Amino acid sequence: MKHKSFIIIALIIASLPFAAKAQYLEAGFNGGGSNFIGDVGPYRIDLPRGYHGGLLLRYNFNRYWSIRFQGNYGLIAADDANSGLDERKERNLSFRSEIWEVYSAAEFNFFEFEPGTKMNHTPYINAGFGVFTFNPQARYNGSWYDLRPLRTEGQGTSVGASAPYATASSYFVFSLGYKWSLGRYSAFALESSFRSTYTDYLDDVSGYYADPQILVEEVSELSATLADRSLSQSNKENLLRGNPSTNDWYIFTGFTLSFKFGELYEKCSDFIVGK
Repeated sequence: MKHKSFIIIALIIASLPFAAKAQYLEAGFNGGGSNFIGDVGPYRIDLPRGYHGGLLLRYNFNRYWSIRFQGNYGLIAADDANSGLDERKERNLSFRSEIWEVYSAAEFNFFEFEPGTKMNHTPYINAGFGVFTFNPQARYNGSWYDLRPLRTEGQGTSVGASAPYATASSYFVFSLGYKWSLGRYSAFALESSFRSTYTDYLDDVSGYYADPQILVEEVSELSATLADRSLSQSNKENLLRGNPSTNDWYIFTGFTLSFKFGELYEKCSDFIVGK
């Protein structure tokens, strides 16, 4: 956490000398696929299993530095059946979750960049912090069920040491991208944006299997059913269901299309004054 905060602070400090040279504002939208890295599914970047879309606002201090504000809606999903790990295939869990998020990030262009000039393409990076909400669900007998209320690891029961997890959290975001000018007032970019979250329950999996009888008696039969969907049934009480030592990640990869309107405003003002 400390080294991540240091990166953000360093980027902001580096931007301050250029604050008086603000050039233009951009607004736009983005969309693409999503990936999840956590306790369920492949523990690698795989083919996108979900999607995302959102809106962005970028204030450009100069042709290198900007600050970006982003809001997204997305869906993440994963399935143990797609994992290359035998123990995950045996566990046989799967989930999906809607994501609503907002973040701010300092952005740096490796080359000078501004739409409508000869400086018309550049790789870039950004880094910042965001907050998000999530709601893991599992499919059973053709229907989707919210997993948090089912307390599948015994949270809030007589054998659970903790309350049910929160469905809102924060993250550190780091993005890599390449942008091109499409003309005088617009730009197009391809981008992968990685989120290191501060929760391990995006997929409803983190700790140990709970006693299925306790789940049946204190929650519901559905809770016990969705807590253990192993291909071979056996007593797993107090065995690890996930990995509580690592938190979850999710990744949005796709495009952004942005429009420069600061210069348009200036030209309109000049026209009015001249008239």
